[in-house]
Amino acid sequence: MGYLSVPEVLALSVPLIFLLLSLALMPLIVPKFWHNYEIPIFAIISFVSVISFSIISNKAFTSLNGVILDDYVPFIITLFTLYVLSHGIHISIQFRPTTAMNLIFLCCGSVFSSLIGTTGASMLLLRPFLEMNKLRQKRSHLIIFFIFLISNIGGLMTPLGDPPLLIGYLKGIDFLWEIENLYLYWIIYIASCLTILYFVDRKILTTEEHISDWERTEQPSIKITGILNIFMILTTVIVLFLGSLDMLTRNILLVAICIISIIDGKRSSRSMDFGPFREVAVTFFVIFIVIAPVLYALEANSNSIHEKIGEWSNVFGESRIYFTLCALASSFLDNAPSYLLFFNIAGGDAHELMLTSAPILKAISVSAVVMGAMTYIGNAPNMMVKSIAEREGVFLPTFLGYLGWTCATILPISLVILFFIN
Repeated sequence: MGYLSVPEVLALSVPLIFLLLSLALMPLIVPKFWHNYEIPIFAIISFVSVISFSIISNKAFTSLNGVILDDYVPFIITLFTLYVLSHGIHISIQFRPTTAMNLIFLCCGSVFSSLIGTTGASMLLLRPFLEMNKLRQKRSHLIIFFIFLISNIGGLMTPLGDPPLLIGYLKGIDFLWEIENLYLYWIIYIASCLTILYFVDRKILTTEEHISDWERTEQPSIKITGILNIFMILTTVIVLFLGSLDMLTRNILLVAICIISIIDGKRSSRSMDFGPFREVAVTFFVIFIVIAPVLYALEANSNSIHEKIGEWSNVFGESRIYFTLCALASSFLDNAPSYLLFFNIAGGDAHELMLTSAPILKAISVSAVVMGAMTYIGNAPNMMVKSIAEREGVFLPTFLGYLGWTCATILPISLVILFFIN
């Protein structure tokens, strides 16, 4: 893998830019056209990406084959397994959907994200959260903060929480390193987001006619059914985080878990809507294809990037540069390869990063996990939560609309964190 020129990097990046612009603008400007021709547009973008990649590099098809088989297939099997299992668990929550109850739910869910992962927690807790707020007339802001807290930030405390941290653990970072070093950042982000939500939700509540319906709400209660699927989710978490398992064995075990859950669902006459999953599977297939050339270009120019970081660090501080660059990558690329890329640029030695370069490792870890919340495509659960919530009748903002929310919440908090990260 040799150094790539600026025109080559731009050529490899154009399909990703077009994909981001399409996801951001077309549903807003031409929604009917986008709905009818989304798949052909995806196909054209993917084709252009593959052709440009193959022209610039003779290793393009090897790289793409690796991305599909080593990254996309395990990713989609994991997502499908958690999606299927979440349908087999019914958590019935009867609480008045007050601001306080929503804050408590999201705070507890954020803790849960670090225990079973952001994807598992999102799939398990989204429907109960929607059910708890079924009497609310305006729910989109609640789902947005659900994405912020449960689908992303909550996973910052352990390697089980989010794929970037799992990669760090597999590379040699101590299992307890995150909870010992990142707990303060977790608290700041969680507390700040919950504080913002408090004022936003209180303001929105004044516009809703809800009191009479709430008065008829049943006594507060929580009921959980689907013990088999709860057990299988715990089994799935163990399978996912057993570093001794090879990828093929892990995928086979996850497929077996899916089959057991589907068979159990048919016996219980439990229906399952695969629409949201199909939508996410197709979108992320294209994302993985167009991201592969960009990651290749970044990896090829990693020495040059490292040199630039060295130059900029004298002015801005090294950890701040890593935080900013990793934030940009995690927002618009997948956050796991973004973490790995900057982990390697920083030296790739886990022992040294934990000790002498701890601020850099903190910057990469916090940025990769948190800034995955900046866009719908920054982290896998984001798109899935959006798709399921919209199927349940919750209107969520477009790509740009969601980016507006993150720029008004996550970004200001991150700028404060950036000041202290050094």
